[in-house]
Amino acid sequence: MKGFTKAIKRTPFAVTSKIGLAKKSNDPEFDEYNRVFTSLETGAEKLHKDIKALTDAVRALFTAGAGYGTHFTAILTPLSGEYDLIGKHPNSEQTVRNVPKHQAAMEELKTLVAPELELIESRILAPLKELQGTLKVIRKTITKRDHKLVDYDRFNNSLTKLRDKKDKSLNDEKNLFKLEQDFEQATQEYEYINNALKVDLPRFMQLSTQFIDPLFNSFFYMTLNIYYIILEKMNTFAEDAKYDITNVTGAQIQQDYENKRTDAWEVIESLGIVKRVISTSKFVQASRSQNSLGVGASTATRTPSIGSGSAVSYKKPPPPPPGAAAASRAPPPPYSPASSGSVASSVAATKRPPPPPPLKPKPKPQVQYVVALYDFAAQAEGDLSFNTGDRIEIVERTASAEDWWTGRLNGQQGVFPGSERSSNTRLGNYVQEV
Repeated sequence: MKGFTKAIKRTPFAVTSKIGLAKKSNDPEFDEYNRVFTSLETGAEKLHKDIKALTDAVRALFTAGAGYGTHFTAILTPLSGEYDLIGKHPNSEQTVRNVPKHQAAMEELKTLVAPELELIESRILAPLKELQGTLKVIRKTITKRDHKLVDYDRFNNSLTKLRDKKDKSLNDEKNLFKLEQDFEQATQEYEYINNALKVDLPRFMQLSTQFIDPLFNSFFYMTLNIYYIILEKMNTFAEDAKYDITNVTGAQIQQDYENKRTDAWEVIESLGIVKRVISTSKFVQASRSQNSLGVGASTATRTPSIGSGSAVSYKKPPPPPPGAAAASRAPPPPYSPASSGSVASSVAATKRPPPPPPLKPKPKPQVQYVVALYDFAAQAEGDLSFNTGDRIEIVERTASAEDWWTGRLNGQQGVFPGSERSSNTRLGNYVQEV
């Protein structure tokens, strides 16, 4: 709380000094020491980060190398044992036989480099961390010196203004006495810490140089030892595997690779297993559309047959002309009055029959539902995803146990795995009929 109060008191002077309304003191000698110390802080931090990045990169290099050897051996070992690669491809005998040796060399390299990396962490990184801790303590002292300088300038400006005031009141005299005491105390505190830093900073920088010099030499020899380990192990593997590594350029290595690869990649691309596979839902929809088109075509081409299998086209006879129909119609009989009994019988005979009963509405087809027993995620475009307990409306179903059904859920329609109905009304492995 005390520090917060001091910060509030220093804020007005810090603002006015930045805009040039208040006088601010400086010490050129200390400013030069502070500049050199700041560069030392930055260098120590970057050195620590770079060494840590180097050790992590070397560790990742040999970890990846060991993994490369392990995976390459796992790829070639079952193939060589099952298909006899050496017998069918004699040119690959050297590679097939050297893969286990390369795996052993990478594992050994990883084991040999691990102690060297631990040595760098204990002899280089640990002292650097201690140096950074010391630099942080000194930085706090410099920050405290800057605060004391602000107090010194603040009281000095206030005291100068009050002394230059011509007509002083009784309160001004009291404030002048208090400001003189505060200024004297601020001067003592600032000069003490400022002089101490100007004396100790050069000595610390000289000692830190003596500390960094052997640290750099040790780091150089430790990294050089890692490079020697890599060179020795790779030369041993090359001699054992009969690889010629003398004066081989990168362009020559690339040309040898292209010559040995032959047309293997083109053959791989022509295989059916590397081509794109049609999704299940698209295949089902395509087969259904082909079946519906086949049925419609067979119905349209079917014609009635007459006799023993001879196909004769059926033609409907044309209607007779209007004049022929009127001529062939018989004339009505002559009118004769009928008796009352005959009139009653004719009226009874011409009485309209009762209207037929109203037709019953056709029953609407009952909507069928199934309940999901498990979660199902869409495997391709057109599939219907659902979760356990969802009620799925059946849009189209088949009796085949190997087919997929079409359903609707939450406004989305798609296919999902179905099965024929069994005795316990369980449908396949995913849904159950309601």
